[in-house]
Amino acid sequence: MKLKTGISYNMDMLCLLNTLTADSYYTDRHKEVFDAWYPQLSEEIKTKMRELADKQENSMLSPTVTLFVSSLDDFNNRNLAEMLGSFDEIEKSMNKTPYAFDKEEFEEQFSRFKHTIIPLISELEEKGFRQYWEQNWLPKIREKCAEINDRLAAFNIDEALQPFGDIDNSDCTIYLCAFTDPLGIKLCGNNLLTDIRYSLDIILSNATHEMFHPPYNREQVRDHITALFDNPWVKEAFDNQSPNSGYGTAEGFIEENIVEALGIYLAVKLGADIEPYEYFKNHDGGSHVVSPHFYKYLCENKKERSQPFESYFIEFIASLNQRG
Repeated sequence: MKLKTGISYNMDMLCLLNTLTADSYYTDRHKEVFDAWYPQLSEEIKTKMRELADKQENSMLSPTVTLFVSSLDDFNNRNLAEMLGSFDEIEKSMNKTPYAFDKEEFEEQFSRFKHTIIPLISELEEKGFRQYWEQNWLPKIREKCAEINDRLAAFNIDEALQPFGDIDNSDCTIYLCAFTDPLGIKLCGNNLLTDIRYSLDIILSNATHEMFHPPYNREQVRDHITALFDNPWVKEAFDNQSPNSGYGTAEGFIEENIVEALGIYLAVKLGADIEPYEYFKNHDGGSHVVSPHFYKYLCENKKERSQPFESYFIEFIASLNQRG
């Protein structure tokens, strides 16, 4: 597997959605672009964006939309509004991915996004947003790509991934964006979005994190996920997480905990300057309470390539129960 950087205007535009909900969680991080462009939006679009965030129950809109669009071939070079209007094409493309979804829920969610985001994109581009991005942000993105490309290529990620035999080892494109912070976002395939503000260590940990989604076949471990979630300390962390964390289900919350540990474990093995337990303590408000336990288990219990990850995960849960 090779790690390489990429640039995508379409993905950066979709990453801006979170900020244009006017949630301070994002506007504080992207004040320059928010102050320049939010006042130019019509009141109708501002209202629609607030309503969309309310229906989603948080302002984290970008991960879902970027996943949909990234399922399409040549998504970088196609018209964004036209792609978002292509429900049948996106549904067909998403069905080829590992991401299972309920068709009715998918259609309802897609419709909500389409009727808000297409008019938003049209307003921004009519007012010259693409030219603004190309003049003000594209040079910074290119500079960051040049800074880290050679260093990314030097990581021997295949060797580090060897114990996790089922991981896709096709090349990983890391799209550097101006408006992704504070997120790393998984795309279809072995690709992701990260932010130009991040250090190489954080970009590496984003890459190692996202390549593990999904870490297991959910159907094979569903009962064990439920058992893990039933621990009071796990439920408490789930209930107290920030709405902007975006993990609204037990399954999603546990998966993120497990993938968080896997990503940091791999990044540290590759030489990233990250203190794992301090990271878990602070990241996402410290809500990933399972992550430090699983990280410790990874360090102390070597994962053999021949062992299915599902059985390794089940053994981890058994070890937690034994410790009480």
